[in-house]
Amino acid sequence: MIISNRKKNTLSNLLYTVLLLLTGYGVSFFNSQLFNRFGTLVWLLIFILLTLSFSSVRSLIVPLINFKPFKSPLTYLYMLVGIFIPYIILRLSIHYEILMDRSLIVYYKNGLLEGLKQYPLIKAVIFAPIWEELFFRGVLLFALLKVVKPIWAVVITSVIFSLFHPAYLFLSLIIGVVLACIAIKTKSVIPSIVTHSIWNLYTGKLFLFL
Repeated sequence: MIISNRKKNTLSNLLYTVLLLLTGYGVSFFNSQLFNRFGTLVWLLIFILLTLSFSSVRSLIVPLINFKPFKSPLTYLYMLVGIFIPYIILRLSIHYEILMDRSLIVYYKNGLLEGLKQYPLIKAVIFAPIWEELFFRGVLLFALLKVVKPIWAVVITSVIFSLFHPAYLFLSLIIGVVLACIAIKTKSVIPSIVTHSIWNLYTGKLFLFL
């Protein structure tokens, strides 16, 4: 009976993931035509609706939405490391002109790169970190932890996460790894959401000045 329920939950989580990826691709593809560039907000709403529709997914996410880890100083250390590591890699990538889309590096070095405007910045700092962390470091990571070793769960989720950010493929892979480690260590997605949000604020705006 336990095995049967486990298989049922696994299939349910798999269906949820497929539906989420397909709808996400659809929203992204038709963003400018149908959603007037509000695709990220539409995608967040779809994510919430789909998540509420699957009991197995809710049972994974609900325990992970907690603020208890912030009572521990270690949580802040994890978050600091989670920002410092990609920061170093980003700076090295810019300096040596490697591991990133070359056009971004050229634009930055020639002062042509602009920071995100108000609404795109809100999307990057609020909407994106919420759904990405709930999905990648919440549902997907902790579902995989039930069936594979932690290292494989981290690798798989980080690779998929990086594919969603092709311009920063390697950097996104590293960020995915550190955010996954934060989620596993704290057993919460809130620290990874905050870390992700701070990182997006830096790359979206503060990167031009710091």
